[in-house]
Amino acid sequence: MKQRKTESAKEFKARVTEVKSSLNNGTYIQKRTDTIKTIIQMHIKQKFNDGITKGTSYKRDKETLTALEKCCKDLINKPIQKITLNDIQSSKEEMKSYAQSSINKMWRLLKKAFRIATSPSINLIPLNIMEDENLKIPISNKPTKKIYPLAKEERKKLMSVLNNEERNHPYRDIVKLEWITAMRISEVLARSKDDVSEHGLHIHNTLSEDENGHTILGEHTKTYNKQTGIDEGERYFPISSELESILKEQLKNKLTNMYNLLFWDYEKNTFISDKEINSWLTRLNSKYHISDKTLHNHRLRHDRITQWKEAGMDMEAIQYLAGHIEGSSITKDVYVEVSKEFAFKEFKKAT
Repeated sequence: MKQRKTESAKEFKARVTEVKSSLNNGTYIQKRTDTIKTIIQMHIKQKFNDGITKGTSYKRDKETLTALEKCCKDLINKPIQKITLNDIQSSKEEMKSYAQSSINKMWRLLKKAFRIATSPSINLIPLNIMEDENLKIPISNKPTKKIYPLAKEERKKLMSVLNNEERNHPYRDIVKLEWITAMRISEVLARSKDDVSEHGLHIHNTLSEDENGHTILGEHTKTYNKQTGIDEGERYFPISSELESILKEQLKNKLTNMYNLLFWDYEKNTFISDKEINSWLTRLNSKYHISDKTLHNHRLRHDRITQWKEAGMDMEAIQYLAGHIEGSSITKDVYVEVSKEFAFKEFKKAT
């Protein structure tokens, strides 16, 4: 340590004593230039190297960091030792222009950066300002898009269109299969002839993306726990007569793709994209006026799970068939949206 020009001998001695004391009690923090960005980059890369994330998850983490760079441009490259509570509060206004799901991801990364910075092995800052009681996660200015189940007449109309006018469309069986089973569309497009057995339709993986954004056939479902090695989403779906007819229709075709997938784009010799199916559903809705709300893959999944609940199925059975983690509140809180017809029917029981 050197005495500063404007510092008296007494002040210099006091400063040296303070540093010695902090070194002895383990509270000394060396000045460094590590930024939120460099800390998060290190965190994302380490998770990828450890096998905790890969493909889609790794790509999503990098996209979240890019979003953080845009809305936190005044602090993202600032040394974390110099960031104040006010810096974080000010950046929240920019975050509000994003969807709430994106804000939640950015907020988690910010909190992770400060937790890493206060960890004993890193010891960059003495206090985690993200834990301040006055600091709350921002609420998006964008309204949350609610996903509604299909009304009774909408269900009838969609089924009629699929069974008649669009009976021979190559995407018809894909849509019927996802609607019957409530599978995620990426799970539907990953099903192969090897998944069909006397035990039911085996759902054990999904289409995913590698770190470069290329579609690949994943090894697990979306709810696979990388740390425990347990795939909560792996399941068998019972083969009803309706499901059996769809599977037979596909199995009678000569499957010449390298994965024996039931659905494949033979013209381009590649996987069928979930975006293609969504685009087709949009065109169907526009052509046949099935619903006054957007018709898309995820809505069909919501609709089937709602039907199971309205039919009185046990919640644990619904969670199993939907590929949700047992006991998770997401099934009830996010996917079950009681239809108006069911609510009116139930009301009559009390009158």
